[in-house]
Amino acid sequence: MLETLPEVRDQLEGASRLGYRILIYLARSYIGQGVLKDVMMHVARTRRNPSILLAYREPDDDTAKRILGELRDAGIEVSEKRYDDAEELLGTTWDALIMDVNYQMRPNDLGMLVELVRGGGPIVMIGPSRRELDKWLTDFHRKCSTPPFESEGVAKRFEERMFAKTIGRVGVVYLDPDEGAVVGGLPPPPPPKGVSESYGMLFPREIYKLCVTDEQVLALKLLEYLVSKRRWALVLKANRGRGKSAALGLAAACLIAGRKLRRRFRDILVTSPEPGNVKMVFEYASKGLDRLGMDYDLLERGGVVVELRSRLARMFYRRPMPALNASADIAFVDEAAGIPVPILLGLKKRFPRAVYSSTIHGYEGAGRGFLVRFLGRLKRDFKHDLVEFEMIEPIRYSYGDPVESWLYDILLLDSEPASLDERELRLRPEDCEYLELDRDELFTSREDLLRQLIGLYVLTHYRNRPNDVALLADAPHHSIRAIISPSGKILSALHLCLEGFLTDELLDIIETLPKGHMIPSVIARYYPHLKGFGRLRGVRVVRIAVHPSIWGRGFGSYALQKLCEEAEENKLDWVGAGFGASPKLLRFWFRNGFHPLAVGPMRNKVSGEFSVIVVRPLTEKAERFVEEIGREFRLRLISGLSDPYFNMDMETAWLLLSDAPGAYKARPYFRGSQRMRLESYLKEYVTYEGASDSIKCLVEAHFLSSGRKRIGLSEKAEKLLIVKTLQGRAWDQAAKLLRDKPENLIALMRETVVKLAEHYL
Repeated sequence: MLETLPEVRDQLEGASRLGYRILIYLARSYIGQGVLKDVMMHVARTRRNPSILLAYREPDDDTAKRILGELRDAGIEVSEKRYDDAEELLGTTWDALIMDVNYQMRPNDLGMLVELVRGGGPIVMIGPSRRELDKWLTDFHRKCSTPPFESEGVAKRFEERMFAKTIGRVGVVYLDPDEGAVVGGLPPPPPPKGVSESYGMLFPREIYKLCVTDEQVLALKLLEYLVSKRRWALVLKANRGRGKSAALGLAAACLIAGRKLRRRFRDILVTSPEPGNVKMVFEYASKGLDRLGMDYDLLERGGVVVELRSRLARMFYRRPMPALNASADIAFVDEAAGIPVPILLGLKKRFPRAVYSSTIHGYEGAGRGFLVRFLGRLKRDFKHDLVEFEMIEPIRYSYGDPVESWLYDILLLDSEPASLDERELRLRPEDCEYLELDRDELFTSREDLLRQLIGLYVLTHYRNRPNDVALLADAPHHSIRAIISPSGKILSALHLCLEGFLTDELLDIIETLPKGHMIPSVIARYYPHLKGFGRLRGVRVVRIAVHPSIWGRGFGSYALQKLCEEAEENKLDWVGAGFGASPKLLRFWFRNGFHPLAVGPMRNKVSGEFSVIVVRPLTEKAERFVEEIGREFRLRLISGLSDPYFNMDMETAWLLLSDAPGAYKARPYFRGSQRMRLESYLKEYVTYEGASDSIKCLVEAHFLSSGRKRIGLSEKAEKLLIVKTLQGRAWDQAAKLLRDKPENLIALMRETVVKLAEHYL
């Protein structure tokens, strides 16, 4: 028996007694020496029918086989799960977790799986020792690079920081044959658990008794206070594992039962980014109704509950975009920070009574941007009928759990942007310094700057995940630029990725390359004859962030301008970006000299936006490509507005077709008698409907043309051409969109077609 094992036992026993979890990092050379067996035997002695989870890359990995062999020899039963299938475990709870990180260690998996372990349970990570870090090459490391950037160039900045913040930490045991056992000890005893808060008077006591913390009781009492009002919003904020989804489910059961309610809630909408997010909501709604003895039916889709029906009411799930058109008496919006603000604003307008629940910091890295942008709108609209409530007591483990602290530190989940004083709020971009941040320094000795950077990304983007931090740290072709105040604070930041540089051999297999080269890959997919664009050298803006306190002050444009100047000096051909297309964002990028080159055919299922690629050319060669690809892009969009882009909003479609680089004049392509029908329309012999096909030929030529060779039309006239001619909407629909009368638009159409005919025929 190893001499260090009694110290490990002391840690395990202390964690069991205090309700804390502990982390044990085991160097892989210890596999088969009995340490893992002894740790799991302790779990078996202290838990009845313990649930132990083993996560690995593949079951036939040599380390996974050896781990399973040691456990089976000891008669220890475990459940196995591949990392690729880890999301299936959301909503489950385990007594112990073993992670084989030798061949795969994605930060996303780390954040998700560690949070599934209940208090008193060990998390055992088995991987290389700190001394073997240089040789550690996981599948994630391989995906951090793409040809021509080789995986040998992947740095281990994220992993070095992880070891530095793990070894010797409270709640952590590090076992390595070279360094021996480094035991960090345990934190002080936590405050006692239990419910002391008195129950409310409106909702059933039977449901209140299902609450396990005072904060869950208070959440239900706050709902009691609001529920009789005509317009109100309740915002529940919490880190993961605080029981907010359970509180939502119990609240839904209270509304369904509705014994003392003056207002009936017959339809309860539940929405979140993914159906799996609301598993606990439906589970606890069912528990509440079971406690009341009420009958109900559950409907599943794809193995996930999406509806609960009782004789009194129903509770149903919709994804965020379809939820905007749902009919319900109240909306429960779970994981609200993972939903783009425009959709949240739509839900606010649609549902005057709503509960918004959101993770503040979590493995999803969903972002706290909604607290700044959306919550501000709620406060203005609801004033005294808005209640915010933060839940801080953990459910699964004791308050002050050291593993939670470790996880948040490693993954930077609780990072915040810098606080700006009055002097800094008055700064102009020109007063600040544009520079490249040294990633070696950032991830070793500049923790303050690193937290500012990640905090800024999390606050300004609705979807950030821990993998993004590791990619930023390790990928050889990624880098960071920032606008730094004179006092050393990050005011704006750019996460960059080199793309292109492709040889003919790589261009031939571009569709099979691992993730990377997003812009060249998209161009090759949609415009195969122009895939030579991939030979050019470019840089893609993965993320651009500006401190919320100085939005609208030109810092984002200044950062892009400095980036383009730097790229020109470095002989790059282009700067580009990809993002969800919204009118506000398109105007920002177009204002800075970028042009649209592609738009995805499907809306993002969470944001509801079409993804768009934009590029700013820096060389003559790139300009020629951008002009030609731009024409192909407009041709594809014009043709697609009657099919995949039929529901694209008018403003977005107009902006995408308005930006046309170069100077090109297209000729209308008429077939059969189309030109003669157009002349009949111009002479007022036939109506618009009688010549719509020939008018469309003329409209297509207009939007394919560019620069000075495109005739100048009013914004209203061009939007009419889009919604009526290209999208084929009825006159009354066009009138509603353009806020005018149908007869006025019919006259405007004839007037516009006359101008088009004079210019293009």
